[in-house]
This record gives sequence, C-alpha cells and structure tokens, in this order.
Amino acid sequence: MSAATKRDDEKLLTEIRERYDYAFAQWGPIRDEGKTDMRYVAGDPWDPADRKAREAAGRPCLSLDELNQYFNQVINDVRANPRAMKFAPTGRGATDQTAEFYSNKAREIEYRSKGQIVYTTAFQNAVERGYGFCRVNTRYVSDTSFDQELWLEMIANPDSVLLDPDAIMPDSSDMGYGFVVESRNKSEFTRAFPHAKITDFGREVSALAPKWIQGEKILISEYWTFKTAEKTLLLVKPRPLPGSMLGLGPQPQAPQAVYKEDLAVQPAADDILDSRTVETRTVCQYLTNGVEILKTTEWAGKYIPIVSCFGKVLYLDNGSGATERQILSMTRLARDPFMAYCFYATCEIEVVGSTTKNPYWAYENQLSAAQLTAIQQSIHEPVAVLLAKPTTEATGQTILPLPVRNYQEVQIQGLSVGREEMRRSVQAAMGSTPLPTQAQRRNEKSGKALERMDQSAQRGSFHFVDHYNGMIQHVGVIVEDLIDKIYDTARDVGVRKPDETAEVVAINQPQQQDSQKPFLPSTQGDHQVTVSTGPSFDSERDAASEFADLLMQTPFAPRIGDLAVKLKGGGPIMDQIAERLTPPEFAKAKDGEAPNPQQLTQELGQAKAQLQQLEQLAQQMKSALDADQAKQAATVKMKELEIASREKVADQDRAAKIEIARITAAKQAADLDAEAAEERIALGIKLDADAQEAERQRQHELDLEATKHAHAIEIASRPSKKTVTNKTLNRTPEGVITGGTEVQEEVNA
Repeated sequence: MSAATKRDDEKLLTEIRERYDYAFAQWGPIRDEGKTDMRYVAGDPWDPADRKAREAAGRPCLSLDELNQYFNQVINDVRANPRAMKFAPTGRGATDQTAEFYSNKAREIEYRSKGQIVYTTAFQNAVERGYGFCRVNTRYVSDTSFDQELWLEMIANPDSVLLDPDAIMPDSSDMGYGFVVESRNKSEFTRAFPHAKITDFGREVSALAPKWIQGEKILISEYWTFKTAEKTLLLVKPRPLPGSMLGLGPQPQAPQAVYKEDLAVQPAADDILDSRTVETRTVCQYLTNGVEILKTTEWAGKYIPIVSCFGKVLYLDNGSGATERQILSMTRLARDPFMAYCFYATCEIEVVGSTTKNPYWAYENQLSAAQLTAIQQSIHEPVAVLLAKPTTEATGQTILPLPVRNYQEVQIQGLSVGREEMRRSVQAAMGSTPLPTQAQRRNEKSGKALERMDQSAQRGSFHFVDHYNGMIQHVGVIVEDLIDKIYDTARDVGVRKPDETAEVVAINQPQQQDSQKPFLPSTQGDHQVTVSTGPSFDSERDAASEFADLLMQTPFAPRIGDLAVKLKGGGPIMDQIAERLTPPEFAKAKDGEAPNPQQLTQELGQAKAQLQQLEQLAQQMKSALDADQAKQAATVKMKELEIASREKVADQDRAAKIEIARITAAKQAADLDAEAAEERIALGIKLDADAQEAERQRQHELDLEATKHAHAIEIASRPSKKTVTNKTLNRTPEGVITGGTEVQEEVNA
C-alpha cells in the first residue's frame, strides 16, 4: 500500500468513525423509545422493578393484550391490499412497451425475492416501533454465470441500520450516508476475513474505535456514501452517423451533451457550442470494522439502495433551543393508557381474590390449634364443619358467640369504569376513534356498515400507510435506475404479467423486429414510477367469479367455461375440469408438441363456413329490410295524396258556397233598392238632406247584415275534422319486427 493510499484510507476511516458516532448519538433516543415500544407490543407494560416486587409479594401482575388488535388491523390491511410499481415513459428512448417491460420485470423481482414480505416487515416495524427499513441488492444468477439480477432484501432488525440523521424525507431518499452493521466474535471475524491486515485488536486499537471493538465483539459495517468529482459537460454539434453524408441514414437534429472526460476523441473547438463544470456523484460501499477498510465496491446506481419507512415524524424543541427529531409509532402515545388499563385489571383481580381471605373474629383462646388450621383451610377449600369453644377461662360460664368472618362486599364497578376509560384512551392514541359511528349507534351488522367502521379506523393511521407507499415508490425509483445497468446485455430474462403468468423474454437484441415476437424490449430509457393499490386477492377473486357466473348465463358460456371453473378454486381436480373445458382456440400446445396442421385447417374451414353463413344471413336481412322500407314509403305517399285530395275538394266546395252567399246578398240589396225607389216615386216625396243621411245609414246596416249572413254560410260550409291514427312498423337491421309507432293526424270528415 502506498503512502498516499494509506493516508486516504486513514482519512476515510476518520470520516466513518465520526459519522457513525454522530448518527449513533442522534438515533440513540429514537432507538431507546423503540425498544420500550416493543416491550409494550410484546404485552409487558410493567416496569421491571414493579413487576419483580409484585411477584415477590405474591401479588397479581396482569398483562392483557389490548394493543395488537389495532396493529393487526393496520398491518393486515396492507398485506391484504398489495401494492404494485407502475412505470411510465419519460424520455431517452423510453416507450409504452419499455414501460410495460419494466412493470413486468419489477413484478417478477418482487415475486422472486418475496417482496411483499420485505415491504410489510418494514411497515410492521414502522407501526410498532416507529421505523423500518428494506434494501435493494444484486446477486449473480448462478455460481456459473456472470449475469446479475436485482433482489429485494428484508431487514428484520431495524436497529442494524443507521442512516443519515439529517435526512428529512420519510423514505430517506435525501440521505448522504448510511450504515448497515452486524456484530461478530473475533474468531468469526478472522475466519470471514482471512486477508485482513489488523487481526490483533489490543488496547490501542480498541481505544481508536471504542464503539466498534468491545471485548470479544467486533462491529462490521457497510458504509454507504457518495464520492464526488468534477467533470466538464460539453454541448457539441450533432455528429453525422455512418452513411448519413450519402443520404443513406437519419441525420442527427439536436446538439448532444457529453462529458469531456468520457470522450476518446476530443471534439474540435468549432464543434463545442457550450460547456460548464458539473459535480457528479457516484455511490460507493465500503466494508469496514472501524479501523480498516476490508472491501470497496462501486455501486452501479445513483441512489444508496436502502429505503426507510417512518412513522409520524416530529421536530421538537428539547428545551435548550435545539431541535430534536422524534419518530412516533402507533405504540408511543398508547403506552401510558395501556399501563393504566393493565393496572386497573390487576386491581380488579386483586380485589376479587381478597374476598376469600378476609379474617374471622373470635375470642382469645376460643379456638384450638386444630380449629385454627381448619379455619385457614376453609379459605381455600370447602370444609364441612368448623368448631369453636363456647367458653374460655377468661369468660367463665358465659356462652360466647360463634366466630364470624369479617365479610366485605366486592366493589369493582369503579375499577371496571376506569379500565374502560383507559381502553378508549388506547384507541384514541392509536388512531382508532373511541367515539361510536352512526352505524355503531344503530347497532348495524351489515357488510357496508362494518366497512364504514373499518374506514373510520383506518383514516386515523393513514399517515403510516402513506409513508409505506412512499417507501415502495422509492424502491421502484432505485429499481428503475438499476434495470438498464444490471440487465444491460442481450439475454433472456423472466417477467411476470399482471395476470400472474410468467414468461421469458429476450431483451437488448440487435434485431428489434421478429416474425414471432414483434417487440423485443430494450432496457434503455427513463421512466417515472408510481404506486398503485389493488384490491385484496379474495375481493378481486370474488368479484371476478361473480361476473363469470353472470357470463355463464349468456351465449359466451362455451368460451369462458374453463375460466369460471378456475375462479372457484378446488385444487387439481378443478384444474383438470377447466383444462377439458378450454376452447380449442385458447388451448396451448404442450411442451415439445407442435400444433396439428390438420386440426388448424379444419378449424379455419369451420370459421370460413360460419362467416359465409353470417354474410348470407346479413344479405337476406338487408333485402327484407329494403323491401319493408319501400312498402312503408309507398304507404306514406298514398296517405299524403289522399289527404291532399280531400283538402282540395273541401277548398272548392267552400269557395262555391261563399260565391252563392255573395250573389244572394247582392240580389237582396238590389231588391231593397228597387222597393225604395218605387216608394219614392209613388209618394213623390223629395228627400231632404236628413232623409238622405238616414237612407245611407239604413243602407250601411243592410250591408252589414248581408256580410254577417255570408260569413255564417261560410262557417257552416266548412268540413268537420276527425283524428286518424296511423301505425308504422319498426324493424331491426336483422329484419325482426320489434313493434310499431302510432302517429295521430286530423283530416276532413
């Protein structure tokens, strides 16, 4: 080892020890509270000294399980509703097809590494003690392969992880460093690391790293951190691709951003459009015991692959002006009411147990030693007769009363009320409201009512579920960042589709189009990660089974019979029944068995014959429909002509009557004028101006009377109306009569 390398290692070890001490101090109070939480979760709310004193005195010390039912409601709801990572293309060559491949591959990674157990273990730790962790790792496909694959790993003991205490995000995605530690004996360390340079952990070495070397125990830790370096980012003109100068290929359109240090051939000055200095980060893992760097590994991704799931995060003033972070679990604020709950229950039992131990009252020397023994025995078991002396030397011949027990009535009502109050305090502290819902007040027992009660309880603890979703999302971000780096070669990989069927696909193949596989996915591209919550497996299966039962009552039954049977479960026998019910066009060929050409030809011929029959039927229905439409059109036309003819005749008749009335009125007026003239001649009276005016007035009245008479004749000559109902028939495109439509209209009577 060179002197420069040794100095770098010493500097790095100093950084590791300082950061570990700082993280250990900051996480110390959080871990201590978490340990106390776990004691309550395990059903032991008693202080160890109080428990020991009670047990020594023979007094009861009850620990009733009042907490885990609320834990189970939250944790099992997450188990019953598994989450899924979803990917959407955002650039760098990503498409909907690559996003689908990423989703299927992530689902396969979760299935292979038991991802739901990994997730729910971290969530359970967050609920019970306030913090939990999981991680993403890589491993070789086999001992004889150089291909790697992604793997999700469970961290069962969250106290083995120390992350940057200054990180703010609940998933710790903004952390600057982290530790994953384990403790080993010195002999185990020597066997595991035979090439370690320091094997004698004496006093001097132990003093250098006291938290790492303690007696026979040595702390071994993964130290994750970022290494930074400055690079020059260049914006260069687009370079022509091979053949593009001859017009044989696509021409680059946009300038390219590349690091100067990554170029084998530096571009000319005229080709550089812009440049700037960039600080790049790479993730590095160091395996150390605090006094020596045992192994160094550069991580392929850009994120530290450890993800946290926290409870409720608070920042409080510690009284000295400094702000401390607290991470609350569901247990934290329920500890005191749970302790009081157990104390009330213990007092009830103690009071009930003391009722059989109340002493007797007796006179001195009234009971012999044997009689005293019999009375003591009666406290624990039935005794037929208890004897006592009627007299003593001190009382002489006076007959004494029989010894009487000091009877006390058991008073536990107040204790029961207090215990119920503490139960409600536990519920309130854990986010399960103690107030009855409207459904509870009505004592409803329907499924909808119970569902509303569950939803009300879940809202009080949803911040845990929200942080859980954030944890899975950041796991998906890490997986998305690593897929194109781990699966970067042409090979076959397994994927898992949304219907839980497995498939092997070829990725990164040079030929992207194939007659058998139209799309061969590439792992290149950037994708956005979201988390979707699906229904529980039982609910999803029940809904699908119910819908399949409805379809079985339709003509689609022959095509879904096998699926309907599979949804019922029932084991291998049901699978065999489903296989026999599978339609031939959906049946998969057995391994090594090619499809039967004769069967395929026969099925194709049957399909063509069915198609021809359908075409003939459609033509017949179309002809029938056309004929029916023509018949309806002719009927309508005849109706229209008939109505027009009736209206024309009526108009002519009405005009003739009006003309007759006009002639009649004119003749009457002429007759009146003649009579008036005759009268004037006969009488020889010369009308003066007044007489002439009266004559004109009379003439006007006569004209009005004639007009009224003509109008009355016209009204009388109008034809009466009547309502006629016509009905048209409705037909479907297939020619089936489905009813008719009635249309009413008025015609002349």
